[in-house]
Order: sequence, then structure tokens, then C-alpha cells
Amino acid sequence: MEPQFPISVRFEDGEIETYDDLEELIHNLEHFDSDVDKDCEARDAAGRRVRLKLYLLELKEFSLA
Repeated sequence: MEPQFPISVRFEDGEIETYDDLEELIHNLEHFDSDVDKDCEARDAAGRRVRLKLYLLELKEFSLA
């Protein structure tokens, strides 16, 4: 099962950003790793945790955690 858009990302400072599609997610996050950035979290439209890894605008992983 794939994560459902929109994807919400909560950052360390508590700010939440929402992304409506994969292109928006990749171009706005640029670098993110949900496994390393423990104080950050990504969730899909259904509220499920998302494993998200982006490096230099390249999507490495996008799946339910």
C-alpha cells in the first residue's frame, strides 16, 4: 500500500508543511530522511507514518513506515 497525498511533514521547530503531490514534495524538501531526522515526522492523508528519504532532489524512499 502506498502513502496517500497530501503528505504532511512536521519539522523540529513544530512547523508543518503539506505537499499535494510527489513533484511538490521533491522540489520543496530537497533533503530529508525520516530515519535520521528523529524530531521530524511525515504522515499521509490517512494519518499513517511515512518513511521518506530525499537526497539532492532525488527520491530514495517513499513508503508507509
